[in-house]
Amino acid sequence: MKKKHKFIYETHEAEVELEVDHNKYTSEHAKATLEFFTWYYDKEADPVEEVLKKIAIECIRVATYNDYNHLGVRDEFDNKEGFPKLDGSAGITILYVDGYKFNEEWLTHEVKDVEPKTVES
Repeated sequence: MKKKHKFIYETHEAEVELEVDHNKYTSEHAKATLEFFTWYYDKEADPVEEVLKKIAIECIRVATYNDYNHLGVRDEFDNKEGFPKLDGSAGITILYVDGYKFNEEWLTHEVKDVEPKTVES
């Protein structure tokens, strides 16, 4: 059974859409991925859902850092250790990603005078 999973970061700051073939990518595959890394995850939750959250965040990171669309992110995951490929071969296909867009207008800027240090003897 295939399902589409859409992950939205904050208020649509970034998003990822994954198609998962749950007959192909199983809980056993997910547990192996979760145990590969030393990250926190909810051990009581569905392991596939937990892995998909980790994949979604990594997709957003890759898309943001490299300014990639879903094809660039998919190719990056071909060699990403510990993660499944996102070309469908492992049961997960990336359909869409929109990375975080930084905006210099959102920066705040402060300037303060620096007092010269006095030398004590």
